[in-house]
Amino acid sequence: MDVLKTILEYIKENHPDAGLPEADGICYKVDSDSRRKLGYSRSVYTGGGWDISIGRPVTPEKVYNVKAEYNNGDIIWIGRIINGKVEEKSYENISQR
Repeated sequence: MDVLKTILEYIKENHPDAGLPEADGICYKVDSDSRRKLGYSRSVYTGGGWDISIGRPVTPEKVYNVKAEYNNGDIIWIGRIINGKVEEKSYENISQR
């Protein structure tokens, strides 16, 4: 859950137009991915209109690949966390067009 909280805080701080509530303000349902790849773990958190997929290869270095999507694609954030540091790859908010 620390990775989820880190991502939510990052998006809220760097993209206020996303309209994210406080990280503790949404109750998330967690589903593990049934299409498991050997050596890779993935969970999907769903709540408040957001679907957040967090995946991680099983390696000594903690690398989490993240895709956060709001309202079926109105907002899409893609990035990763490497040893606790957030790296944003892309952010798109089509609801502001």
